[in-house]
Amino acid sequence: MAAFRRLHAERFGGVDYAVAPFIPLVAGARVMPKLLADVLPEACGAVRTVPQVIGKDPAALRVMAQALQDLGYAEMNLNCGCPWKMVARKGRGSGLPENEDDFLRMLEAGCEAMPDGFSIKIRLGMKTKDTLARLAPRIAEHPLKEIAVHPRTGVQMYEGDVDLDAFAAVLPILPMPVVYNGDVRTLADYARIVVRFPGLAGVMIGRGLVADPALGESIRVWEDGGRGEVKTPPRDPARVAAFAAELYATYRATLCGPSPVLGRMKELWGHLHVYFEDGPARLRAVQRSRSFADYERAVNGLGTSAIR
Repeated sequence: MAAFRRLHAERFGGVDYAVAPFIPLVAGARVMPKLLADVLPEACGAVRTVPQVIGKDPAALRVMAQALQDLGYAEMNLNCGCPWKMVARKGRGSGLPENEDDFLRMLEAGCEAMPDGFSIKIRLGMKTKDTLARLAPRIAEHPLKEIAVHPRTGVQMYEGDVDLDAFAAVLPILPMPVVYNGDVRTLADYARIVVRFPGLAGVMIGRGLVADPALGESIRVWEDGGRGEVKTPPRDPARVAAFAAELYATYRATLCGPSPVLGRMKELWGHLHVYFEDGPARLRAVQRSRSFADYERAVNGLGTSAIR
């Protein structure tokens, strides 16, 4: 969400840009303003934000591209990797590349509608690992700004190991900048990827940055220091707790009622709890929260200890 991205950039930083949660493509000659609320420039703050969309209709993609350009954006990312069944079975997300014609039409429309700024995020395939390898020569024909590859299948969701050998196999076929995505939770994870794949354009970090908001900062320090010895960075529970508290206060000030606020905080804590020594107990208490008072009791004293 925009509030997380904005506050993270202000309090931690370390990332070059943020990809916003996907916006669904809808039929029609215009985009409903509420769909664009999370990527309004005033909501995003100073962090460079790349809007992400999901769908399979080239006409709707063109309409969305124009709406984003009207907001001042010159970049747009198409999600071709979402693994959720209700998305994939409709031919969207990781289901889109399974229909080669639909997929290629979307690439063509995106590159035409957002010249020099259209990118995609993709998996190895939905059910098998060969879809991306099969499509790679056709993908290479399109002037994508970059391609982010998550080396799992859609049916794997986020479980099991990433297939780094399969990722390595498609790299030579993709002439555009390639970004790695998947299971980067620590500085050591990041270091292993960039050392094995030195030609990467970047590494996309999702859940790892939510679980450890200082991860991007730690990576930046390691990079700026010449990629020396990889040491586990010291943790600062009070700082992370203050960030969570500020995010909670922001949600309370901008959202209506306990339900949307607590929903977002429960989602945050689903990842953030691993940072704290007593995180599992905190998570259980947060998940049981039904009111602001419940939530505040659940996090009372947060920040006094962390896993070392």
